Amino acid sequence: MSSFKRLNLDSYPNLLSELIELDLKFKSNQICLNTTVDKPDDYLLGCGSLYYDWSTAKRNDKNELISVDVWDNPLTESDFTEFCSVFSGTTFERLYRDISSQYEVGRVRIMNLAPGRVMTWHLDDSPRLHYPFKTQEGCSMVIDNEVMHLDQDVWWWTDTTKHHTAFNASGESRYHIVAALLKPTIS
Repeated sequence: MSSFKRLNLDSYPNLLSELIELDLKFKSNQICLNTTVDKPDDYLLGCGSLYYDWSTAKRNDKNELISVDVWDNPLTESDFTEFCSVFSGTTFERLYRDISSQYEVGRVRIMNLAPGRVMTWHLDDSPRLHYPFKTQEGCSMVIDNEVMHLDQDVWWWTDTTKHHTAFNASGESRYHIVAALLKPTIS
């Protein structure tokens, strides 16, 4: 079975221009559309790992990971239930409401992968929905040994419970909406 499935869901043109107009600061190349009840409108809270504090990572002289601390009280995907009002009235709000009405989702993030960058080989606790709203030739995801360029303005289910990465070998940034699925099955 493929680790990628194209979904027949609505597309959302002009997300990149709306993102530019919002002029938000990214944290580790991510912005979160939703947050927790106790941190209203903190669009940076859900960025990065919910489990590991990568700022504490220690490596040896071969750049191999020796240790990394775990957060004292790690959040879970299901903690992210509140929409950040900084996105109110935008297409991002419509997208978030549409996806949340069809799927039980955790964090819904805007992820930027800069030119010439690659993500670490990792796995997630649950599958993800991906919606590339700016991508181009040279941008792909790899899940196990399966490589796929995810078409722009198309929703994809991805089995990120398997080892995976993404790379951007192009000369421009790549932007995806990435939603964690709390219930992994899709129709």
